[in-house]
Amino acid sequence: MYPLLRMALLTIVFIVIGFLCIQREAATEDFPRSSRIGPFRIPLTSYERIPIGTLLAHPDRYQMREIRLTGTVTSIQTELITNRLICGRAHERTTLTVEDDSGRIEIVDQGACGRNISGLKAPMLKVGGQADFLVLIMIPTSPTPSGSALEATIRFVDLVRD
Repeated sequence: MYPLLRMALLTIVFIVIGFLCIQREAATEDFPRSSRIGPFRIPLTSYERIPIGTLLAHPDRYQMREIRLTGTVTSIQTELITNRLICGRAHERTTLTVEDDSGRIEIVDQGACGRNISGLKAPMLKVGGQADFLVLIMIPTSPTPSGSALEATIRFVDLVRD
């Protein structure tokens, strides 16, 4: 009898906790929120926004850091990567050109082989649209095919909210 009573009490406790969580979530839906990233659910807007011109002028300051860029997408180029050595399978790689008032940069979404954890993927964006990007900055040790002094890889992308 005791095991059944214990199971009934635990079930009631879980139902009450679930109800309270739903109520809390419904109450917070009335307020606009930014997208939340990672296991600690940090809002994208809590990351410092770095102007593209500042990043390009001082890329060493941002080496191996995730930073937030906001800008207008001016071009989108998607290609199929068939080299299976990169991540073990063929995948799409999308290169976006993004600009703000201070400069222009190419950022990359590695598709299925990348680390973009957002529901919004680079090929879903439109030229002329504004977006917030969380990107990982890497300064390559050897020259890149595009000749860029740095690589910016998308970790998260979200549309700019008014």
